[in-house]
Amino acid sequence: MRPSLVMALALALAVLVGSVGFFVARVIFAPAPIVDSDSVLREAAWPFLRDAWPAGRAFRCDAAHCGEEVMVYARVKMGMCDCVAGVADDEDLARVSDAALLTPRMTPEGPGESTEIAGLKTRMRHYRMEGGGALAVLAGGRNCNAFVAMATARHGLSPEAMEVVRALIGAPAMSRWVAKQGG
Repeated sequence: MRPSLVMALALALAVLVGSVGFFVARVIFAPAPIVDSDSVLREAAWPFLRDAWPAGRAFRCDAAHCGEEVMVYARVKMGMCDCVAGVADDEDLARVSDAALLTPRMTPEGPGESTEIAGLKTRMRHYRMEGGGALAVLAGGRNCNAFVAMATARHGLSPEAMEVVRALIGAPAMSRWVAKQGG
């Protein structure tokens, strides 16, 4: 056999093996879906640049189901939470929040509220973003780690949209994902 033919076959075999390995790794290491195919939410790509914490998960609810397009972003921040009190007050919520990824300026619409979702004590607060967008930030803590979620819409977050957000955060698949992330 000619050396050029042998090299071409070796290269083709290497590309084939590499491609199969890549696709197998994608299947094995791909995160499990959080929303079902019949959900009003669709998973989207994490849109933010890398920072000190791993990328999170992003979800989109269209206007037909949430009144207007609503985006939800969720992630776990390791070591970012008070190990005893969790997210105890609005100051803690602002500290662990990812809101700065969305807007440099926002105005609280009132004090935050304590709530519990899927067994996790959380705090939620609504904001008006510069330019008029609406933002709800929710965070909870466990094992010194913070779970942070944000919902945003161009005009306002309707009660129906907030129910969709609460259902997503409280879903068993979300709880499993958060636990796997260390939260």
